Amino acid sequence: MTSRMASYPSPQELIARVHLGKEVEQWLSHYNEADYTVIRWISVAKEEGQFGVTYFESFDEGDEEFHDVHEFSVIDPENEPCGTTHLFDSIEAVVAFAIENYGASAEKFVASGMIYQEYAKHLLKKK
Repeated sequence: MTSRMASYPSPQELIARVHLGKEVEQWLSHYNEADYTVIRWISVAKEEGQFGVTYFESFDEGDEEFHDVHEFSVIDPENEPCGTTHLFDSIEAVVAFAIENYGASAEKFVASGMIYQEYAKHLLKKK
């Protein structure tokens, strides 16, 4: 049996949190362009009786002192500040879509507002 980091809810806890109206987020990855780095993450939330997954791409403007990815400039200003959202009738469908389309993991969601810690882990790996 593998141990789970305390910051990651189980898939069952994830479903319960979102059903209760609590947003969850997930760090996805980064990629490098010629002059800049792009970071990718998603958020999942209950929205008007449905469940949505919102995909974000931002310039990597953070450093050891500044981790708030929500404040970074988005790549596509057309989608600012909301990212690209897809709505579904169930949280299970949202998670399946996120896994298939964004490479997400059902095991790596964090509570809303904790994405900055995932970004900080990314910064440590870059060193």
